[in-house]
Amino acid sequence: MKRIVFVLLVGLFGSMDLMAQGVYDDFIYTRQAVQERKVVPWPYLREADVHYAKRIWRVIDMREKQNQPMQWPKNPLNIILYNAVMGGKLIPYKDDSLSSSHTTEEFEAYFAQKKPEKQLIDPNGDPDDPTNFYMDTVEIKLEAKDIKKFKIMEDWIFDKKESRMYVRIIGIALLVQPTVEGAEIPEQEWCWLKYHRDPDDPDQQDLREMLVNMEVFNRVNDAARITYDDWFEGRWFSSYIVKQANQYDNAIKDFAEFQDNGVAALLEAEKIKSELFEFEHDLWEY
Repeated sequence: MKRIVFVLLVGLFGSMDLMAQGVYDDFIYTRQAVQERKVVPWPYLREADVHYAKRIWRVIDMREKQNQPMQWPKNPLNIILYNAVMGGKLIPYKDDSLSSSHTTEEFEAYFAQKKPEKQLIDPNGDPDDPTNFYMDTVEIKLEAKDIKKFKIMEDWIFDKKESRMYVRIIGIALLVQPTVEGAEIPEQEWCWLKYHRDPDDPDQQDLREMLVNMEVFNRVNDAARITYDDWFEGRWFSSYIVKQANQYDNAIKDFAEFQDNGVAALLEAEKIKSELFEFEHDLWEY
């Protein structure tokens, strides 16, 4: 009888330990669906079926209310991408041509600057004594927390065979606003990351294959967390257009009529957005 009671107690404490371990791991059950997900390939698209195409650049600000899940402290996108570049998992390209790239060292020191700083000569001396200091220079580098925005380059394509409009993300840029000698300079593209693998280059590193296993916070249901691949492919983010393909390769703000008028630039961005919607809408007869 004593032996049976002992076995029951061991089983009880063992099950309590398993439950405690599950709670410590965030959930009381093992969540592995996200880690096992694979990228769903885009449908094959023939050049002959492309009736219309337009390249668009847009900016995503993580501080906007709709985009705040991207700042989820357990898995923020800026840290994911920064660590992937620093770890050599993603190639940091210099511009949106996605042809030439930085080394990891060049990426890390891209906006680095020297800053004078006072240092104590004698740590045990009088900290109020001005003769106990000497000037040293330290290197200031950007970090993942400095990334607040992302720029997306995408193609809007109308497939006449399927009679539908596709949106295909080509690349994502890390946007930063570094401070040089105490003054903030305009936003800069720290680097560009290629979003989708080139089918002709199987050894190419693929951002989408990494994001498909990275969770983003789901405001509706904790049991159905989504991935960053779902986030981008489902267009669940808020953004504003900053450029469309043009003969001058200018952003909206670089045209003379918009340089000193931010409101007019935003209205032009909304106009471009409406034109994309109306183009597809006007192809149908009712």
